[in-house]
Amino acid sequence: MAHRTTLIILLAALTGAAAFPQTTGSVTRTLPWNIFLFGLPLALIGCLLANQRWALMAAVMYGRVGLALGISTIVQGLTKPDVPQTILITSGVTAALNFLLIVFGGKGFLTLTEPSSPPEFPRPNPPSLSSS
Repeated sequence: MAHRTTLIILLAALTGAAAFPQTTGSVTRTLPWNIFLFGLPLALIGCLLANQRWALMAAVMYGRVGLALGISTIVQGLTKPDVPQTILITSGVTAALNFLLIVFGGKGFLTLTEPSSPPEFPRPNPPSLSSS
């Protein structure tokens, strides 16, 4: 349960960080990007609040894509001088949040699939008294 709360906080933080550096462009160009940045985390928060187990792994997958995009943005910003510093800082923050999303989402998913106690084996049948 604590992992779900942590993931909800991380997804909300990612949504808030995505609202910071808005790029301008046509609606057809920015709509899919806005769905990825705002729609998917909000949908995952809703699924986590509804106690959907698969949402933990979906959050991990979302974090992996976000981390890859963040790292590529940071690398591009370090190799090209025309990238603003605010984009680099925001990408670094979101990359760290995505990494934490992967860690806590994976840990939450794995602890849900582990049994809480070892499985019990059936006790052997006692020998019958008539066979002696």
